[in-house]
Amino acid sequence: MRPTAIAAALIAATVLTGCASWFEGSSANPPTPLAKLEAGQKLSIAWSEKAGDVEGGGFMPYYQGGNVLAASQDGAFHEWEASSGQRVREWNVKRGFSGGLSANEDTVFVGSANGELLALERVSGKERWHAPLTSVAPEAPLVAGDVVIARTNDGRITGFDVKDGRQLWSSARTLPQLLLRNTGSMQLVGNEALLVGQAAGRVAVLRPATGDVLWESALAAPRGATEIERITDVVTRPVFDNGQVCAVAYQGRVGCLDARSGSLQWARELSSTRGLTLDERNLYVTADDGSVQAYDRSTGRNLWLQTGLKYRDVSGPARLGRYILVADGEGYLHLLSSDDGRLAGRIKGDFVSAVELITLPDGVLLLSRNGRVARITLG
Repeated sequence: MRPTAIAAALIAATVLTGCASWFEGSSANPPTPLAKLEAGQKLSIAWSEKAGDVEGGGFMPYYQGGNVLAASQDGAFHEWEASSGQRVREWNVKRGFSGGLSANEDTVFVGSANGELLALERVSGKERWHAPLTSVAPEAPLVAGDVVIARTNDGRITGFDVKDGRQLWSSARTLPQLLLRNTGSMQLVGNEALLVGQAAGRVAVLRPATGDVLWESALAAPRGATEIERITDVVTRPVFDNGQVCAVAYQGRVGCLDARSGSLQWARELSSTRGLTLDERNLYVTADDGSVQAYDRSTGRNLWLQTGLKYRDVSGPARLGRYILVADGEGYLHLLSSDDGRLAGRIKGDFVSAVELITLPDGVLLLSRNGRVARITLG
């Protein structure tokens, strides 16, 4: 994105709303042409279905009990079998949703466009309860046992009783004047911990039942002479595995922290609003220029750098077998070897760019900007 375009958007957003939003814009660099691939690992699109309009929000699909659930801006709900793509149910409540959903066995939780948290019957969409929020919630609420947690545009995180919508706790923080649009930077670790990416390069862990802050640490520090240069937000989900919490910040760093204490184990300079994933040994991340990199989780040593997809509007990575999967802005899916980053496979999909990739027990779930949900498999 060109600096002048960023500046114009941020200034306009400040005048109108008091905070800045990250928006899609054209790159000053042309997309890197795709290299010809010899016969490689085959990729398949097991199924692909239309979910509806998902522009401008964090409409991440939700996987539960072998099914995939999705919401769209116009109030539509869809549920499919993850293995086959067969439709289980659909309904439309005819009221706008502000972001993605989560669910338990019988209830769907989603934010409304007018600043409420809705609890809807999973079978019919009939309202069970609604609770007022302090602002619109652009990302999916999360369910941790008896608590459903919502995060709103004003930076407040609030826990509600799943049965009746009664507010249980609320946690607020002061936001910088300028910040990136945040549509998905919370992650649950079971019912025991809530990982939160925050503005100014910070990561926090909260107790879901009470909202108590277990720790908060700096992954990256704001730098620069102007407010735009000093935007250093963690706007993708921190990831937990084997005693580590790993995250990445825009105009900041990628790194890992000790899950118990929050102490920084290592960090490397990198800017990303695309996100990361982990396996047993390594961390994989897509930088904002579209390059994909791997780091040793223990030491932070850079293991490989794949530049063949630069400036192609590349998604965050997801694990698929022993490979890493990413999607680009032209609808191509790319397989990378987790060992050395080489391009190992490619397929063209029926979608326009991916906004979310989620690893499933058997494949990867994809949400595209044109509202398609698909399951990707090997072979």
